[in-house]
Amino acid sequence: MSENLMGSSFVSTGDVVLLVWSEGQQPERVKELVERLQEKTGSGGQVKVENVERLKQSAHSTSSIDVALVGAINPVLYVHEDAILSELVRVLRPSGKLHLREPSAKTDNGTSLRTRDALISTLKLSGFVDISEATIENASSEEEDKASSQYKVAKENLQLVQLSCSKPNYEVGASSSLSLKLPKQPRLDTKSPATNVSKVWTLSDDMGDDDVDIIDEDDLLEEEDLLKPTADSLKAQCGPGKKKACKNCSCGLAEDLENGNPLKMKTVSSSCGSCYLGDAFRCASCPYLGMPAFKPGQKIALSTRQLNADD
Repeated sequence: MSENLMGSSFVSTGDVVLLVWSEGQQPERVKELVERLQEKTGSGGQVKVENVERLKQSAHSTSSIDVALVGAINPVLYVHEDAILSELVRVLRPSGKLHLREPSAKTDNGTSLRTRDALISTLKLSGFVDISEATIENASSEEEDKASSQYKVAKENLQLVQLSCSKPNYEVGASSSLSLKLPKQPRLDTKSPATNVSKVWTLSDDMGDDDVDIIDEDDLLEEEDLLKPTADSLKAQCGPGKKKACKNCSCGLAEDLENGNPLKMKTVSSSCGSCYLGDAFRCASCPYLGMPAFKPGQKIALSTRQLNADD
């Protein structure tokens, strides 16, 4: 263990320190570091020791730790999961410090070890702030052998990363009311109307009647609008094609039948020439609309079956 990196220099008198150790670290080294930490914190402080695998089950009180030392003892072989980092955020007091060391990959080559940048991103997502610039250490031969075998990483791609970070200076989930003091708006004077309100719909005095352009409505009419309608044009379109006048006939067919005038049969013509192809080729006003397709010149007649009502 490098004493000037992860040791008693990170704690002060009266601090409550959490020392987290992992499998493979010798108890003698753990005891040695605990004694140095107790000497530094004094009688007013406290040093708590916990195995990383049992950190969540230990039920430490929320916001009860001033400094957490993780990976402070060699060999450093443990990669701390998101759940461990979240638990450390919980037990640290606001503005509490975390000093962390763990093995890391120099490049992302598909190994289970994360890179330095990935570790920093994980700490941020866990809730830590003020993350220091990472310090890179060379792994010992013991760490290289065990880590390369455990994480399937080449020895030349292995390194140790040390960094420090803090818990925010507020509790996780804390809330605070925001002061939304908006500037006062000037009050509108509703008692005295504006002086120009009465002039909104008033023409200016210098505008005479002769200066106003007025459109002559007669200019809007076309020549065919001026033609006098004939008697035939006023008849309804239903009359000429029928053999019997309707009751209360107003189209002139009853008068023609009474006077014996010959009936004018309505002639059906196509303006597009595609009516015989079917409704898909017919206009909206096509007289053949709704009829089946037929050959050009063929007379359209509905069968008796088509005339019967559906059962």
